[in-house]
Amino acid sequence: MDLCALCCILLWGFVAALSTALPLALLDIQRRGYSKALTWTQLLKLYVLLKLGDIKTYRLHRKFERDVRQFEKAQSEFLLERIRRCKNTAFGRDYHLPSYKTVDEFRRSFPVCDFSNVEEYINRMANGEKNAFLGDEDELVLFSASSGTTGKNKLIPVTVEGAKSLQDQVLFGAYQWALRERFPWDLTRILTVKNSPLVHKPTKAGHKVGVVSSVIYSKLNEMTTLLTTTPPLSLPMKNESVCNYIHALFGLRDKHISMIRNGYIFQFLTLIRGIKMNQKSLVEDIRRGQIKEDLDIDEKLRSEINAHLSPMPERAAELEKEFAKGFDGLIPRVWPKVTRISGIWSGNTNAMYYKEARAMLGPNIPIFSFSLMASEGFLGANLELTRPGPPRYTLIPDAVYYEFLPIVGDHIPELADIRPQDLLLGHQLEVGKEYEMFITNPSGLFRYRLGDVVRVAGFYQQAPQVEFLYRSGQLLNVCGEKMIEDVFFRALEDAAKRWPSTLKDYTVASSQLGPADQDELSRRYLLFLELEGEPLTAEQVVLVDRTLQEQCEEYRVFRSTGRLGEMAVYQMPVGTFARFQDHLVKTTTVSAAQFKMPRVLKSADRVQWFMENVRA
Repeated sequence: MDLCALCCILLWGFVAALSTALPLALLDIQRRGYSKALTWTQLLKLYVLLKLGDIKTYRLHRKFERDVRQFEKAQSEFLLERIRRCKNTAFGRDYHLPSYKTVDEFRRSFPVCDFSNVEEYINRMANGEKNAFLGDEDELVLFSASSGTTGKNKLIPVTVEGAKSLQDQVLFGAYQWALRERFPWDLTRILTVKNSPLVHKPTKAGHKVGVVSSVIYSKLNEMTTLLTTTPPLSLPMKNESVCNYIHALFGLRDKHISMIRNGYIFQFLTLIRGIKMNQKSLVEDIRRGQIKEDLDIDEKLRSEINAHLSPMPERAAELEKEFAKGFDGLIPRVWPKVTRISGIWSGNTNAMYYKEARAMLGPNIPIFSFSLMASEGFLGANLELTRPGPPRYTLIPDAVYYEFLPIVGDHIPELADIRPQDLLLGHQLEVGKEYEMFITNPSGLFRYRLGDVVRVAGFYQQAPQVEFLYRSGQLLNVCGEKMIEDVFFRALEDAAKRWPSTLKDYTVASSQLGPADQDELSRRYLLFLELEGEPLTAEQVVLVDRTLQEQCEEYRVFRSTGRLGEMAVYQMPVGTFARFQDHLVKTTTVSAAQFKMPRVLKSADRVQWFMENVRA
């Protein structure tokens, strides 16, 4: 057979296959559901991308199922490979990595670390000395600026391997397999609450500095930009209120969205609170197909956005009618086809956010917290999407190397007091017990104190399943008591059950950071509350202090001996905490994409901000 004949056969074979596959694809798109705003060319492109994603998800799921049946083996292989790749770095040599040939040798001797141990090496790398922290086989993608929840922002290196691990786990990993089984994908629109980008200066050596979510969403945007309600825009929006207004405007125009996607549930609440505050403007903008004139945006951006709009008087009238009914149960009334929203669970102290969100969602729309992750790496995936209560995450065997410090009596030890042999492995954990996590990650960190405190909820095969509780760095230490976030919140929550008003948000600080006219005898906690309803009476205010004494013996002793004074409680106007978020985003390097409300204020300027905004 000559070459020409062979080419003809192959061509006709391709045409025959295409003529069979195309009708099947179109039928599958019809069956799944799709957005009428997309062309058939766009639908076919998205269909192929998502089908390819199915293949990758299946392959990663098979690997995950193999690894969880031999969790410690997968963990050991990960650790030994990281030691091999980093042993000749400056950090590796200083910490004797080349001397460790086995996992046992490493665990017996390598010290626990926090950011103070690696900061010098990371700074040297940021200034151009790559091998200060990373080996020859590792390539830096960016420095991720951590959220700064427990203090100042840290620069966390993210390597190509680390970035790929994050992308694979979020976009194709174990959670995606569980999601596809519960909610098969379709081609309807998604309302994505995406913050305006925070621009960081590059490092001295020119390395990019950003947020870790940008690593994930750069890949996600390639796949699903056409499915987001907000169109891609050439210019960034100036601030979060403008950003949320634009997301709300485009989201409200489309009645048929299937999902609301957020980083954290607080972002969803910020979006809905913005809709409530701007409902008249949003309805009018939708009615006439133009953005309101006083929205603070660049004129070029205004023209670009307006080009995507057209008058929708019927939808405007429909929204106006639903807003008039109130915001309880709003979501299924405004978007009747929404099947779920996503928002990462950020601890028990944020449970009030979920309560507020539930009132808007009604009883039938689930909130999915898909992962446990941090700037330092992907940790666990939620495989039980419809399980009631706090989400439990199955630890991914080949994402990072996990070690655990038992929490005894709510005590968080100093780093210097933790011995290498104090850390436990996955198979040594007990269900129901609490542990602080230490990780070795793909980007140079070894036995690093992550700061996440978790409770072991069970096991999936040999892989631990954990519930995230709180951050160990969020503690009060006015005069040596070391009050951790979760203990304080439990007392606050119990006191709030006896109030006539609803707790919306809170933060607490040491009085040493308050007004300078206080003396040593007035050391106390400063509690800032945002409530919905009537202000608390003096009798109701003291319930927090009394409940904390009842539930925490150490606090009771400090109060009874006079070392701590009675807690000072300040009631803040509605909207204070939303303004505080805007304040931090505008005046610090805190990223809106990573923002988590600090439950403990660590600086005098933040305490002063709240003192200046106390409810009159």
